[in-house]
Amino acid sequence: MEQFKNRVALVTGGASGLGKASARKFCQNGAQVVVADLNEKAAVAVAEELAGEGYIARAVAVDVSSSESVGQAVKVAAGPGRRIDILVHCAGIARGSGQMGPDGWLPMQDVSEEDWSQVISVDLTGTFLVDREVGRIMIAQRFGRIINVASISGMVANMGLVGLGPYSAAKGGVISLTRVLAMEWASDGVTVNSISPGYMATEMGMRSQRFPEFRRIQIEQTPERRLGDPDEFASAALYLASDDAAYITGHNLVIDGGYTVW
Repeated sequence: MEQFKNRVALVTGGASGLGKASARKFCQNGAQVVVADLNEKAAVAVAEELAGEGYIARAVAVDVSSSESVGQAVKVAAGPGRRIDILVHCAGIARGSGQMGPDGWLPMQDVSEEDWSQVISVDLTGTFLVDREVGRIMIAQRFGRIINVASISGMVANMGLVGLGPYSAAKGGVISLTRVLAMEWASDGVTVNSISPGYMATEMGMRSQRFPEFRRIQIEQTPERRLGDPDEFASAALYLASDDAAYITGHNLVIDGGYTVW
């Protein structure tokens, strides 16, 4: 329970879903956790909840698509000691703000350049900005564990779900970026891995459940016939951040109940 004692873990997107589950999991295992999210109020609520249970947690606001915001948030997260040992980068969006039409999600031929840019900016550019800023600290301290959240959508097309081109492109980019950073930073004591979740029971994951036909396909195409639990993701992130995973870098760990085996 104390394997991460005295280690600082920054969790982006920590106010909900996979990020919130990860923040709790790392607290439970002794880490000092910084909950970072665009929704500052929600991030503060999560940090206060964890602190109220006796864990060490604090919050910081961040817009991962803004270099200035990322720089300031990482500075606050690192604190006076200029230390961040673990990054779990969960912040992301699945759709652009205009991708919902009257009959459901818009197909690719109707996706606007603005929606494309919004998703790429948050999911791919945001990963680069956060990894770069945290990476500088980890390289200086000669130690670090970076876990980026990718997706099975970066590996395969989602059967029955239209308009995910921006998200799929961004998450495919996250997987490739992870490999490049792993190669460049290995000699600096920094491991960089990604996790590609399948369909998870998070706020974001449940939005597609409103469409009965897709919900049917989603479950039928997953051999375990269920959605993943956010805590299962958090356990995988915990492992990749641990000393037991010191020889693992540049890897994309798939957690999808078997969806991509077909």
